[in-house]
Amino acid sequence: MVNVVYQENYSLESLRKITPSFWEGLSSSFFGVKVFIKPNLVVPVTKWEQASLTHINVVSLVIEELKDRGCSDIIVGDCGFKGQWDFTIHSSGYEKLPKKYGIQLIGLQEGENFHKFSLIRFPNKKDYLSLFGVRFSDYMLGSALIINISKLKVHKMALVTGAIKNMMGTMTQKGSMHPRANVHILHKRLRDLYFLIREKVKFCVMDGIVGSEYSEHYGIPKKVGVLISSTDMWETDCLASCIMGINPSEVPYLKLIQQGKREDFPFTQTIRNFERPLGWRKKI
Repeated sequence: MVNVVYQENYSLESLRKITPSFWEGLSSSFFGVKVFIKPNLVVPVTKWEQASLTHINVVSLVIEELKDRGCSDIIVGDCGFKGQWDFTIHSSGYEKLPKKYGIQLIGLQEGENFHKFSLIRFPNKKDYLSLFGVRFSDYMLGSALIINISKLKVHKMALVTGAIKNMMGTMTQKGSMHPRANVHILHKRLRDLYFLIREKVKFCVMDGIVGSEYSEHYGIPKKVGVLISSTDMWETDCLASCIMGINPSEVPYLKLIQQGKREDFPFTQTIRNFERPLGWRKKI
């Protein structure tokens, strides 16, 4: 189930007017429920970097919706770039969230949190292609619900970086997803990551008001004017791919998941054209 709303800007007042159908699939009550929110919070915001992070007001919108539904225990967490967590949350404005909403903002690999990860494995070898298991943050695993708030972007290795790849920010040693920068292994492991964590991620929101073309970091801002919500990460990424003018069948990890699910792609018609990363202008 996927919903799309058109949204011209990041004004919180405007975002609050989003149609109620956008939240379809989200539980009506969160009293006593611990929720973990995973934004795409990867690099500090500079005048050269404006389109790679989930905008703070999209996260604020989700927090307000959860609170309206009775949630009082919310964690916003991500790994970010090593040694840049403080700079990132300051430059993006995220550091204001705890005081404004009474939530926790946690750098998942900062300080003692670096050691708070637990291994989750596939029960059977036949269930995975390359990734037998993942060490996920205990903050995430200890939550009853994960809400994945990703960003509409292309990616130099994955071609599309969306909800599924966003979950790499909850694991330790995420570089192990692409050893020796091997693109083919990355796509197999993104497929495995999806099947390993999909039952835990109950709701997705994608910030597509302004996306990033050409690159996932320091890319070119691309005004699109949409927000996506979904109960499935794969469907979110398939639609995001189409919005960027990329057929999901061109994206290896999306195709591997489609084969594992044994169902047709939910979306195939491309909508807009994003400038692709240099390495993907020719078929890898």
